[in-house]
Amino acid sequence: MSAGPWRAPLLFGHRGAPAGGCVENTLASFARALADGASALETDAHLTVDGVVVLHHNDDLREVHGQPLVIARATRAELAVHGVPTLEELLRQLPGVPVNIDVKQREPPMERAIVDTVRRAGAEQRVLLTSFFGDVIHRVRAAGYAGPTGLTRGELVRLRFLPLPLVRLSPPRGQRAQVPVRHGSVRFDRRAFVERCHALGVAVDYWVINDVEEGRRLLALGADGLMSDDPARLRPLFADRTPA
Repeated sequence: MSAGPWRAPLLFGHRGAPAGGCVENTLASFARALADGASALETDAHLTVDGVVVLHHNDDLREVHGQPLVIARATRAELAVHGVPTLEELLRQLPGVPVNIDVKQREPPMERAIVDTVRRAGAEQRVLLTSFFGDVIHRVRAAGYAGPTGLTRGELVRLRFLPLPLVRLSPPRGQRAQVPVRHGSVRFDRRAFVERCHALGVAVDYWVINDVEEGRRLLALGADGLMSDDPARLRPLFADRTPA
């Protein structure tokens, strides 16, 4: 559940450390997150028109960089001018760091490009692939990806609502459930949910946690990871915790 680079508890720098004054999802933001105490990184991926995996949350640069460039229609060189890094750069510059990649692009499919990039870097065991699109994760797994994957929405729904004996008949293939504290009326911040996940060998990560007391409460429930925009703020919560 938490082997190798994924030993709990983990403090994820969510898009790096944007609360520390860095532009999110940049190499400077990732480096700042690690300096501020993050033990893992969270980022987002899109594919350029020339087939390069780049790290950015939205599908264009308007909100973060003030540019109307649409990533799927731009080249790697055009995006580099605005400081948008590639996945290859991140894996090369920060070797050994666990990285959670949220695959944002559904069509055209980019799973092969991202799997190939991770494999070339020899980084499968330290790169967790997740997506809000279940078909993306199904395609990642079908491509023979050897690294960890997040639960699909369908896997999460079954795990959350079905009786445990039924879930055991068809257990989730993903290794980590990444959830908010609540989604509408559904609460995930319950010890019973965490224990159920752990019983199936699934780790539990919560996003996005920037409040110290909330982080303390979730760790007490057994959370395996917290994602935060401000790792420096949550760092003291992890100071006396020995990775399991």
